[in-house]
Amino acid sequence: MPRHLHPSRKTFSRFASRHAFQFGLPNVSTALIQQSDDSPVYFTRVNSLLRQQVLGTAKGVNIKSDAFRFQVLPRAKWADTDFSRNSVLFLVPDDALGDCVGMTLFLKALRLLYPSIRIGVLNSGAASDIFALVPDIEIYQLFISAKQLARFDHVIDLSEMEGWKDIATMPVNPEEALCEAFDIPLSPLPPRKVGAGPEMQIGIVPMASSPLRTLPIDLVRKITTFLDQKNTRITIVLNAYQGVMKAYKAALGDFESENVRMIDGFKTIGDLVNFVSEQDYMVVADSGPAHITKLFQTPGLGIYSSASANILQGRHQNLQSWQSDFVGPHCAAPCGLAKVRATADGKIGCMGSLNLSAAELGQLPQKSDPALAIAMVTDHPVPCVVQLDQQAPDILEKLKTDLNLS
Repeated sequence: MPRHLHPSRKTFSRFASRHAFQFGLPNVSTALIQQSDDSPVYFTRVNSLLRQQVLGTAKGVNIKSDAFRFQVLPRAKWADTDFSRNSVLFLVPDDALGDCVGMTLFLKALRLLYPSIRIGVLNSGAASDIFALVPDIEIYQLFISAKQLARFDHVIDLSEMEGWKDIATMPVNPEEALCEAFDIPLSPLPPRKVGAGPEMQIGIVPMASSPLRTLPIDLVRKITTFLDQKNTRITIVLNAYQGVMKAYKAALGDFESENVRMIDGFKTIGDLVNFVSEQDYMVVADSGPAHITKLFQTPGLGIYSSASANILQGRHQNLQSWQSDFVGPHCAAPCGLAKVRATADGKIGCMGSLNLSAAELGQLPQKSDPALAIAMVTDHPVPCVVQLDQQAPDILEKLKTDLNLS
């Protein structure tokens, strides 16, 4: 092994196939489907959908190892390396939309500094359509061939960025953290522009991947009713991939207005990205779509509970922010949690919902509890989310001012 390289943190499966194959995730645009290229071997993350559900039983596939690690450029070398005219493959730690938006913005900044750089991303998964917004990028959703790998001068494991191991419970801003790690300037941002007037298109995305960050149902109804009265065109976008969606939709109920439509979600992330790009204004929970607005500087209002708006929005001012101001005996918003935690005896929640200290909630849940998840987004939200509904009159006033609505 060259002295300046070391093994990647995550392990990959190294496999061969006697037959030609292709693979693409169902929620990624078909234009990004991957195909085999007669390479002697291919590589995919051990925990990827391809490895878990396909390779083990696929005819003609021979898994040679589940312990392969790429030789990667160490974190300490990132800022000191000149990437001019180089080809760089980035190992993506996960496909969470918000994190991948931050990585995409970083890659755009990297391309500005090194116009001739050739960029590839591996393990982009469901977020592949987001990375496709970077011009001339090579996207490997779930696997890369030996022939393709050989064309790259450097492999960089982005999970070596400081704070990544805690990102599930303590959010960070990947764009700014990575630009700092590579010692490159952030890309310039245009000024915020809010178009006002009747029939403007407003998207409302109330659901997040965690009940700690999903908007309370009463607040969503109040916001929708207020905007409907101003003759705007409203689309409420839910998330059909989340198990709590049907219960949330039923609790939200119907809106008897031609100005309001509700959709269960989009088939692909590319469709969601296009939707965000077409809206005049967005009202969003702390979720992937809130981050997607950064890609187009779509104006709107971001409503935050457990996580900090300042950290998550960073330098992006396209969204006005509203932060829950809940204060309880064991926590105050924003506490920093992105997901619920579990006690040693299996109780699931947060400091406020369980009335416990942070020290007593030391781990992520080991198993899911669908009934509890539904209750936490419908009948029994956590306290900092409940507080958002108490703040509804002020939130509506902020919307009225921002949109210049009489």
